[in-house]
Amino acid sequence: MIASIRDWLSGDSVPRRFDGAWLPLLERQFEHWNMLAPAELERMEFLVAGFFHDTRWEAANGFTLTDDIKVLIAAQASMLLLGLEIDDYPQLTSVIVHPSTVRLHGQYSAGGGLVASGTQTLLGQAHYRGPVLLSWNAARRGARFPGAGENVVYHEFAHQLDMLDGITDGTPPLGDDAARRRWVEVCTAAYDSVRAEGSPVLRPYAGTNPAEFFAVATEVFFNRPVDLREHEPALYAELRNFYHQDPAARRLDSSTAALDATT
Repeated sequence: MIASIRDWLSGDSVPRRFDGAWLPLLERQFEHWNMLAPAELERMEFLVAGFFHDTRWEAANGFTLTDDIKVLIAAQASMLLLGLEIDDYPQLTSVIVHPSTVRLHGQYSAGGGLVASGTQTLLGQAHYRGPVLLSWNAARRGARFPGAGENVVYHEFAHQLDMLDGITDGTPPLGDDAARRRWVEVCTAAYDSVRAEGSPVLRPYAGTNPAEFFAVATEVFFNRPVDLREHEPALYAELRNFYHQDPAARRLDSSTAALDATT
């Protein structure tokens, strides 16, 4: 029903359906896809189809942007929405895909209130009410090898969620004042700890500012959830409550199922 209404509103007669031909790609290239329960897969198919069809896609530097690339990026971006009550990123204007490292020329923030000028190299960038820039090499690597703990798509779309309330401060929209106070207390303590002592699970970039802390924590929440739950249980609980997902339990269930299949 929702998809039909959206098609009618857009004036597009082509239904935004999930193409079954995408499944082999996702099962082979997106490690997290294989850990999802049937009900989760059903919602993910809906989300991926919507993101694939409704997003404005742009290729940078003469890059050839194929459907496979769009599907793999769409699946990773949709993973963050799986347990939320929204079906898209309302402030996103487009996804611009670069073949490898993104190189931007001009002035940019160098941190600490400083502004630098020159060439900035990065793997991704999210703009408020604007596009998300992604390195395809990094996006593909993050999907296939989550054990490294890094995922540029999760990172940049965590920024998109953070920006929903108009402030990029590491605190996405939460249910009520009590939830917000608890989030700020837990995340501030973890952020200060990363800056002062480092962390066995959160890379140093998490200490850049609260917004980057949330984005890095999101990467680790999905990619190394068991480690995050062990070393930062309070932070893990806040992320679990926000995303309405428990990737540590999901990973352990998946590992148990794989072990049973081999015995």
